[in-house]
Amino acid sequence: MDIARPQSAFQVTPIRVAPSRVAGVVLILLSAMALLTALYPSSGDILGPLGVLAGNAAAGVLMLRKRRALEGRERTAWGFVAAGFMVAGLGVLVVGAVGAVTGAAPAFGPLDLFFIAAYALVIGGLAALPHVSGNAMQRVRVWLDGLIGSVALATLLWVLVLHDLMTEMARGPRWDRIVGSAYPVLDVVALVVVMIVVVRRSNLRFDLRLMFLAVGLIAQAVGDLTLLSSGVGKTLDQAEPSYTVYLVAVISYLLAAIMLNRRPQPREYAVRPVSLWAVVAPYSAAAVLVGVLVGHLRSGGVSGDTLGLTYATLAIAALVVGRQAVAIRENRMLVERQRATLVSSISHELRTPLTAMVGFLSLLEDSDEGLAEDERQEVTGIVHQQAVYMSRIVSDLIMLARGNPDEIELDVEDVAMWPCLMDASRAVEDATSDIAIECPEDLHALVDRDRLQQVLVNLMMNAERYGGGSTLVRVSTVGDDVVIEVHDDGPGVPTRYEIAIWERFERGANRYNAASPGSGIGLAVVNAVAKAHGGSAEYERSKLLGGACFRVTFAGRRLPTPARNAASRVAAVASRRG
Repeated sequence: MDIARPQSAFQVTPIRVAPSRVAGVVLILLSAMALLTALYPSSGDILGPLGVLAGNAAAGVLMLRKRRALEGRERTAWGFVAAGFMVAGLGVLVVGAVGAVTGAAPAFGPLDLFFIAAYALVIGGLAALPHVSGNAMQRVRVWLDGLIGSVALATLLWVLVLHDLMTEMARGPRWDRIVGSAYPVLDVVALVVVMIVVVRRSNLRFDLRLMFLAVGLIAQAVGDLTLLSSGVGKTLDQAEPSYTVYLVAVISYLLAAIMLNRRPQPREYAVRPVSLWAVVAPYSAAAVLVGVLVGHLRSGGVSGDTLGLTYATLAIAALVVGRQAVAIRENRMLVERQRATLVSSISHELRTPLTAMVGFLSLLEDSDEGLAEDERQEVTGIVHQQAVYMSRIVSDLIMLARGNPDEIELDVEDVAMWPCLMDASRAVEDATSDIAIECPEDLHALVDRDRLQQVLVNLMMNAERYGGGSTLVRVSTVGDDVVIEVHDDGPGVPTRYEIAIWERFERGANRYNAASPGSGIGLAVVNAVAKAHGGSAEYERSKLLGGACFRVTFAGRRLPTPARNAASRVAAVASRRG
């Protein structure tokens, strides 16, 4: 017999509070504590340790929970950071307990091992984050760049700021010396990681989590430096640590934990050459270091600072040599890869017309076939077209070998644009897409006819290969400039290759795809011819067909139009063979 349990009039429903809300409450409390300790420093002895303990604990617990949504190296890296915060919180708790038992905890001593371990865990987690993209050689080069800059900065800080402090610490108790020697080492490692973040090239958008973590580490370092300058051989109460700065640090850590699940999204960006500041940044500190060393040497005498500067300069010189060796090897590998890709692309480009020519010439030589005259003329025409195509590729390669557009010889003359467009469209005999041409019939330009033909044919062939079936060639004028636009309805150029496609032998997304036709010289020829005429070549997404739009501007090349030819027309070439 089933007996139903009586329903209680009062049922207790468990209340679940989101960790982020708890973290938000803790964040508000920490902000209030930081404000109070800044306005009333005497309250820091009570509010400071409580706030630092709560902030580290909240940041560590929240990071451990939120890291579950991450994957791979990022999940592991933030796990190290979270562990560091929790170890720091445990250290604050132990120091507080020792202070409560003994009456006064020392500013430095064995208990600092908690904070040193926490510092190391946070730095290790930051270094493990997937900052640097690229192959192993690129990562090694970036690490060496960071090491060069950080060693120089650390040496300068030692000579200009920390030397007197460490000299005073050398006269202190043994544990003060041990702890004092550990912090500079960790500072150097932290500088390496920060310098790598500065010079890195990543395809991720700006990461607020890293920003808050960096702000917290800077505030932590300032607080530790203040404590070092006043706490050697003293208790915490006598040293009077800057709890406001420490509270700012844990607030930043907690903000990083709150935003942990907001991963930066990948971004499509135009790949540009490495900016000058990213190259100079690691070496600017080294240059300052050499300047300080020269100043010390000129002042006379060989002091401890001078020896330290000398050793650091020699170490940096060795690192620079190693870095250049890595760069040379990386460049050699890149050249070999580009050479193999170029040979494969050119071979693919020339093999097709050569195969056709050999086949048709064999057909002409075979007298048994008995070709009619019209068939013989058709075969001869095909062979001629393939020979012209191969001649154009060789001509483009010769022109690009010159490198400098100023060295390109131009045979400038009065060129009627409409007939030139018709000739270019007929030169693209194998096109299967529909090509529409819009151009004023009476438009004339002062250009090199053959070079203009190269530009038009290359752009039409590019649209034919990578477009979706429709191409629009539009020629217009802007003042005295002649503007040529070639639109297609294909996928367009990926954002990261928008700048690189104008380089010689660069094929964008198909750079390593030998099966895709193209030698990577067409757009480079277009760019060179445009610059030789004093103009420019640009790319953008087509607003007319939705694919790619290549625009070539011949600056100041429009010729005045006679009054009798003022009428213009718009023509469309709907069939390539019609």
